[in-house]
Amino acid sequence: MRITTRLAAGFGLMLLLLVGIAAFGYDRMTRMNEHLTGFYGDPLVKARHVADLSSLVNESGNSVNNILLRMQDSDDLAVQELNRQIAAYSERLKAFRTAAFRPDERQLADTVASDSGRYLDFLERFASLISRGQYEEARSLQKNQGRLRQESAVHSLNALAAFEQGRMEEEQERAEALYAGSVRLAGGLALAGVVAGLGVFAWIFPRMTRGLNLLALMARKFGQGRLRGFARLEIKAKDELGELARLFRQIAMDLQAQKDRERLYAQAKEQQAWLDAQLARTTELLKDFSDANAVSHSFVNEFAPVLGASYGAVYLREENEAGKFVLAGSYANPEPERGTDERPPAFRPGEGLLGQCVLTGEPMTVEPLPPGYIRIRSGLGEADPVQLLLHPIKMNEQTIGAVELAYLQPAGNIQRELLDKLCEKFAFIVANIRSRQRVEELLRETQAMAEELQVQSEELRSRQEELRQTNEQLEGQREQLKLSEERLQRQQRELEHTSQELTVKTLELEEQNRQTERKSREVAKANAELERQARQLALASQYKSEFLANMSHELRTPLNSMIILAQFLEDNSEGNLTEKQLSFVRTIQSSGNDLLKMIDEILDLAKIDSGKMDIHPEPTLIEDITATLEDTYASIAAEKGLEFSIRMEENVPPVLLTDGHRLKQILRNLLSNALKFTLEGSIKLHIRRCTEAERENLGGREAEPYIAFAVEDTGIGIAPDKREVIFEAFRQADGTTSRKFGGTGLGLTISKELAALLGGFIELESEVGRGSTFTLYLPERCPDWKEAGSATFLPESDSSTAGGAENGPPDRPEAAEERAESSIPLPQAAPEAETAPEAQAATEAGTAPLADGTSAEPAGAEPAGAEPADTGPAGDEERQGDSVLAGKTVLLVDDDERNVFSLTSLLEHHRLRVLSAENGREALAILDQAEEVDLVLMDIMMPEMDGYEAIARIRRHPKWSGLPIIALTAKAMKDDRDKCLQAGASDYMAKPVQVNRLLSLLKVWLSR
Repeated sequence: MRITTRLAAGFGLMLLLLVGIAAFGYDRMTRMNEHLTGFYGDPLVKARHVADLSSLVNESGNSVNNILLRMQDSDDLAVQELNRQIAAYSERLKAFRTAAFRPDERQLADTVASDSGRYLDFLERFASLISRGQYEEARSLQKNQGRLRQESAVHSLNALAAFEQGRMEEEQERAEALYAGSVRLAGGLALAGVVAGLGVFAWIFPRMTRGLNLLALMARKFGQGRLRGFARLEIKAKDELGELARLFRQIAMDLQAQKDRERLYAQAKEQQAWLDAQLARTTELLKDFSDANAVSHSFVNEFAPVLGASYGAVYLREENEAGKFVLAGSYANPEPERGTDERPPAFRPGEGLLGQCVLTGEPMTVEPLPPGYIRIRSGLGEADPVQLLLHPIKMNEQTIGAVELAYLQPAGNIQRELLDKLCEKFAFIVANIRSRQRVEELLRETQAMAEELQVQSEELRSRQEELRQTNEQLEGQREQLKLSEERLQRQQRELEHTSQELTVKTLELEEQNRQTERKSREVAKANAELERQARQLALASQYKSEFLANMSHELRTPLNSMIILAQFLEDNSEGNLTEKQLSFVRTIQSSGNDLLKMIDEILDLAKIDSGKMDIHPEPTLIEDITATLEDTYASIAAEKGLEFSIRMEENVPPVLLTDGHRLKQILRNLLSNALKFTLEGSIKLHIRRCTEAERENLGGREAEPYIAFAVEDTGIGIAPDKREVIFEAFRQADGTTSRKFGGTGLGLTISKELAALLGGFIELESEVGRGSTFTLYLPERCPDWKEAGSATFLPESDSSTAGGAENGPPDRPEAAEERAESSIPLPQAAPEAETAPEAQAATEAGTAPLADGTSAEPAGAEPAGAEPADTGPAGDEERQGDSVLAGKTVLLVDDDERNVFSLTSLLEHHRLRVLSAENGREALAILDQAEEVDLVLMDIMMPEMDGYEAIARIRRHPKWSGLPIIALTAKAMKDDRDKCLQAGASDYMAKPVQVNRLLSLLKVWLSR
């Protein structure tokens, strides 16, 4: 700021300050008064709303109690009064919800709105029950919900009222304090204006004096050449004198910067010349050597002093020993001389610091070095180095050696740069020497081979001489035979004609033989290639099966803990979880079940790909399948606002001879897809016989009658170019990350392959925007059905004898589940001893066991997320079951801490004593030490000693031969159950463990 401007500004500032003080005081006091009025009015209105709601809650509560106590003369009048109160309460609640709340009030207001809404819902339901005359239901509703919701509403209203009252008092006190402070501030500002007027004069004249003094000081420094001192000068003045001083300082700093740049440039040029000179010496010093070790010794002795190192060593990779680096040259080596028989020091990649440097191919610096790491000696004494540099020698990105240097003083950047360039140049020299050595070695081998060929040539000449002598002897014998030949010529001419014919035939046969041999060789070669590919496919299938088994174990293990703990929390036995927290728990459990379903789909696809998916044909009631699908999907469709219907024509046979479990799996996949991709409209399942036109397109299968299961929807439809893609594994019509609908893309792939295994196929008809129709065609009798075993299961058969049952296929768990749902009496063999408790446990748990050891929920199972109903007698049965478990000791053997924690928490909750072990070896030790163990839960895949070996050892001990052992595994492969039972397990469960089924199994085995 200029001096004249500063003078004018000083006097103008005083005038403005006086005017501003007066205006500020008036405005501030007026604003405080308005602010106080506004803050007082808003909380008061909200407090009135709260008071009105509290009054209506109390009045409606009194009305409910009066109705229940029959204090009113007329029920109609009581209901009308209650309805009037409900209407008033609803209006007040709407007005309350539309009011504006501050952020700090929002949580209390939301709580009031939520609790009041729930209480209003109770009043409406109560009034509805009273109007219908259902007094007992109304009384139960008041007892279970009304009181709690009324108390919650009153409590939240009181909390909000207290908060508003406190805010009014606080805001009033704050406004009054602010008003008083504003008055004091106005007086202070007036006083400050007077002081500021006096300070203007004290501010202007000293600054002018300081500016002139600073310019004089800068002129003296500039004249003396002390330019660096200008950078430390701080110029605060912004007037004409300050601008002049800053310009003067900038000129001095620019001159100093120019001098520094010239000095750095000269220094860099000098260093580069030194580097070039040292690199030029490399070729001159090393060009006369042909041995890599001699070159290494010369290199390190010449350039270690140049690099400032007090010790140096060069290591090169030996060509005859793969991966080994040997000492090739050293400088000032403190070690004594080695004998002729001793091998030089060597190392391998990754061995020690040098090995790590060679392995990574990057330079390494080690500092500070520990005392005694290496001693650098001279005639006068010795000392410890302070720094160690390790640098790789690389040729074409391949490390062929390393340099090790020790320094008494840390190396500078110029030495490091020179070392990097020297190593690069040295690598080319070593590579050239070794290439020349290899060429010389190949030349020597070629000369040796030429000498050997010459010896062999001499031998051939001597043999040719021997053959010549033998030919002369044969010539005499030929003359003797010539006479005999003339006699035979006549006979030869007679046989010549016959010989020509035979020759022609012989040539034809030889040509045929050659062609046959060539084809045989081609066939043999093709067979060998096919066998090799078959072995590779078998090996790949084995690897994939093992990978899927391990993947299933690794995924099911954490799922086991997550689902068990989620079920445990969902029970809420302590009653300390809110509805929102229970909703979170149900969401976690649902997500775990979805992930488990995805794992099962991947395993099914792997079984199909490897040809290990078993089909078990049996009589299957179509009515049972439609009833199960109706129970499962009708409610889901209703929630989405869709129409769902199942129609079966009269000419469809009631029973199909097929695998009912796989048929239901296909139909579930098709219906689930329809529900997912249908936003409005309807979904239909139409079951009918194939039409004549469809039978003509069956491709040679028209002899067998076929049944069509058509799933029709009004969804988004499928484009023509995507109709083949959706049947491929992990493919969808929209496969981008922005797709609207989720899923893995496995359902249709599995359904298509299962349909083929059942002897049928799936056809698709779709139109984009109008919907799709997936039609499953299945024969009435599965191709794998055995006639001998099928006769006893037909409802209309006359040959249902005991002998037929013995010859029929054994009952599968899936078949048992479907027969349990069916009304057809089916004979079955007595279950084995070890599987009986499992069936009993499945019955108690309300589930049916599946083929892989898991359980399927019954048809009427409550969906996840629904509030549990009062069980009544079932709760007494559960308490009786807990009394069976109480005090029993269970040994839990599992190497996963999450499973141990979840299962221990579950079992201890049911008053069981739990001992834990991480593997089979620890389990045997605990059994030796424990006084009494009633049951063992044994994981299969564990370190040190797995579950199979541990079970076998337990069974070999006489003391534990009758101890119940339940095997737990997460692999869930086809033969896991048989392996566990053969090893000696009493029962088997697949992870993730279902809590109800586990507790039922424990009750069965511990009650014995």
